[in-house]
Amino acid sequence: MPYFKIGKQLTEICDNCDDTSELPHVVVLSSSEYKDGKQHSMFRELTVPRLDHIRSCKAEVLQDALCGTISMPRKKSSDKKISFFYCIKKDGILFVDDTACTKTAVRKIADNVSWKEPSIGHFFYTFLETLIENDIEYLGAIEDRLSKLEASVLNDNLDKFIYKIVPIRREILAFSHYYSQLADLGLVLLENENELFNEPALAMLKLFSDRAHRLREETQMLREYSLQISEAYQTQIDIRQNMVMKVLTVVTAIFLPLSLLAGWYGMNFANMPELNWRYGYPCVILAGVCIVVFCLWIFKKKKFL
Repeated sequence: MPYFKIGKQLTEICDNCDDTSELPHVVVLSSSEYKDGKQHSMFRELTVPRLDHIRSCKAEVLQDALCGTISMPRKKSSDKKISFFYCIKKDGILFVDDTACTKTAVRKIADNVSWKEPSIGHFFYTFLETLIENDIEYLGAIEDRLSKLEASVLNDNLDKFIYKIVPIRREILAFSHYYSQLADLGLVLLENENELFNEPALAMLKLFSDRAHRLREETQMLREYSLQISEAYQTQIDIRQNMVMKVLTVVTAIFLPLSLLAGWYGMNFANMPELNWRYGYPCVILAGVCIVVFCLWIFKKKKFL
């Protein structure tokens, strides 16, 4: 059970401190550890939801605390989510997480971050920033994948396009919802109804809210880009269909006169002299060849071929 003191740096201390002299602090528990009562006394009797039922990022203002949940899509597997619960009080923050996400982020902050004015707000801002610190690069990688798909579509390589574009669009949609919820969460934090955060911390939380909003705008641009690629794909499909219809039309136009010729001499009237003419059959063949050549010449001249 990681337990940290918030000072100029985040410092790991004993596993089960219940001494107020060690506050403010950060504690990370699994759901089973929380049920076993290993949390600090100030965090007991909280209503912690089932972590596998968490589906959104939100914050709820309580009388003396700010509690909420974070549900973030996993990169390259957006149908699976990392979900955890948090509770912020004036002297401490509790995380309940069954994954390694929160623990990893907190240890990373402890190893790399220091503050001139340490506070609960400064830590929570840094924690939220750690969750999204590499997301702009990840969105750039999604854009590169879309660019490759676009290039393949323009090169008329349409094999399995739908199976490639649909997972990417689903991934973009999941992150768009995630950033939208983070931006809303940031607004709740900025309201600061319980006065948990000081003014410098609120200024930093405003930066986080703005960054979440920009990331959401980036996902919106990617969604529009994916729609444009889908439209280009549909255009290529239409071009292929038009080419097929063009070939069928040309073939039909060429053989229509021949069908007329065959129908004409297939009537077998008694007074049709060509039926008994010695050269009737070769002449009909020659007429058919001339008709085909003439039609091909017409289509070539009109640039139908």
